[in-house]
Amino acid sequence: MKKIFKFFSLCFVFLILIFNYSEFAYAVSNVDWVLLKENNDGKEWIDMGSIKETNAGEITVLTKFLKNPKEPSEKEELSLYVMRINCNDKTFKDTSINGIPQFGSKWQTSNNDELIDVVIEKGCSERIN
Repeated sequence: MKKIFKFFSLCFVFLILIFNYSEFAYAVSNVDWVLLKENNDGKEWIDMGSIKETNAGEITVLTKFLKNPKEPSEKEELSLYVMRINCNDKTFKDTSINGIPQFGSKWQTSNNDELIDVVIEKGCSERIN
């Protein structure tokens, strides 16, 4: 029993040392939110430091959306999205919503949603390799 406890303790210490690496910790907190647009639906931000090119013409980006309440009794609702965007045909899919992976999400157009359009436009114009 003592050997198992020592083994797990050693593994735990090892994981702490790995995840305490200063560059890793800096990258986790290093966000650069830029407010892109505000309308009756809410506000849309993009994390400029998260824009990464994945494939030719495709990027991933972290966005934040604050939904305006429809009724006075409702609260504002904040959601985080990791979007994959095809810059060539201006389509997107959400790969994560509030940290929950969206397996099997389908490519879609913005359907003239100006908040999504502005994310696609800004993300594709700021691509980082």
